[in-house]
This record gives sequence, structure tokens and C-alpha cells, in this order.
Amino acid sequence: NTFNTHNIERLEGVVVFFLKHLFHARQIRNRIVECFERASNYTIPAVQRDRLLTFIVVGGGPTSCEFMAELHDFITKDVKKWYPELTKHIKLVLVEAGPGILGSFDKALSEYYLQKLKEKNIDVRLNTAVAGVDERYIDGEQITVARFADGTEINFGTMIWSAGLSPVKMISSSDFKLNRSRIVVDEYLRVPETKGRVYALGDCAASPDELPPTATVAEQQALYLADCFNKYYSAVDVTDEKNKDDEIPLPGNVTPYLMPFNALNFLNNVFCKAAPQFQYKNRGAMASMGFGGGVTDL
Repeated sequence: NTFNTHNIERLEGVVVFFLKHLFHARQIRNRIVECFERASNYTIPAVQRDRLLTFIVVGGGPTSCEFMAELHDFITKDVKKWYPELTKHIKLVLVEAGPGILGSFDKALSEYYLQKLKEKNIDVRLNTAVAGVDERYIDGEQITVARFADGTEINFGTMIWSAGLSPVKMISSSDFKLNRSRIVVDEYLRVPETKGRVYALGDCAASPDELPPTATVAEQQALYLADCFNKYYSAVDVTDEKNKDDEIPLPGNVTPYLMPFNALNFLNNVFCKAAPQFQYKNRGAMASMGFGGGVTDL
């Protein structure tokens, strides 16, 4: 979600990159290599070299923080060997519009992670929103500039935009009832007014308890629906003309999937109470901090 920030979508794939799909990762890798190879040309001006080696990550969630930590490791452990003369020009900037990073984590863990980022000489800017990206000419060189809401600016070569997820256009343009561009579902993950024949889950679904659009939520919803179809819904032949106007009966009891591994599924019945509606079980959260570090909120 770019929040209609000036020039973000127009420059996507050029100097601005999203971080959601596999092809995004390839684009980012190629851009990083390109920036270092261009910066290693001794004939380019210093203003251009500094710009190329300035990397901005937008967003303070786990994805942004983990990427920044991995980028720092990649530069200090690998790139430094290939381009030792360029290390003094490298600048890493993490920008977050809110007052802190890792907002879903305990405050002590968030502050610990923030301190570790600063110890890695990463410029972390809180309460700073990106107002837009401009293309200008400085000393005869075309420069991309990030403008922030507080009036400050940074010349940059690569911006990773990970400031929020936006549903795919197929969902946001559908005829279903939407809430924040997601399909409204009931506690059984059924889309209303479809007679129990249409379901939504993961990023596409707006559940009554407003669950976050994370992988662990989508995984548990998928396992829940799989049990519903295999144990209950499969008893109804929806292709039979006699059933075309009938509402699909609600499912029976389904045990939540608390355990993350199949070998431990027997413990789900021990720690969880089965119920017909979907029940999300929080397994905790983890954010890596590059090589040999991280935080876990259980």
C-alpha cells in the first residue's frame, strides 16, 4: 500500500521496490548489485556515488526490520570484501511513520531491537513519514530524492517500500461486501449471502475479530477450512440440482491448530477446545536480526 505517496508507484521497479513476491526479491538483488557496480566507477561524481550507496527501507514492521538487518549483514560481510573502497560511502536508513518499530511486539523487545539497529550504524528515523520521491539535477547529475513530512530529504539509490499490504485488485474490485478492501466473512470464514458456498481467508478476508494479515493466521484458517470440507461440507453434493437453493449446514466442532508441526498435532486436543467457528491461536512472533540474533515474543 503506497498511500498515494508521490512518485512511488511511477518509480516502482526503477529505484523503488516492493517486498512481497519472489520477483521483488530478484529485482532488489539486481538493483543492489547494479548500485555497487556503478558506484565503483571512479569517474562518477561523489554526489552520485553517495546517492547510489544510500539504501532506504520504509516501514517499521518485522518484514522491514528483518530486511534491513539482512541487508546490513550482506553489505558488511560480503560486499565489503568485493568493494572495500566503497564501504565509507554506504548509508542505511530505516524510516517509520509511527513512534516505534515492531509495534506488535512487547515494548521492551521493540526497544532492544531498535538499539541493536543503531549499534549497526543504521539511521533509524521514527515519527517520519515519506512525503514523496523527486527526481532532480544536482551538479549536472540526475538524483532521486526522498522527501519526508518533517521537511528533511535524503538522496538515495534504492528504496524498499514495505509500509503496508494492499489486497489484490481482483478482491478490491469484486462485488462482495468489503471492509478496508477485504471481503467480509463471518466466524466460519463464509462470505455472507452466498449460502455457504464461498469462503475467504488470509489477506483477502476481513474477519469479525479483525485478525492481522499474517502468514500464521492464513495457515490456521486454511487448516480449519480443510477440516470443515473433509469432515462436514463434503457430505453435501452442491452439484445436485436438488441442493442448489439450500444453505450449506454449519460445520461441527473443529479443533484449532495451535501446534506448528504435524508431529505435535495430538497436543491440539489437549490444549484447545474444539468449536464449530474458527479460532485463531497465537503461537507468538519472532523477528530475526541478521546473523546470530533476533527477538521472540511468546
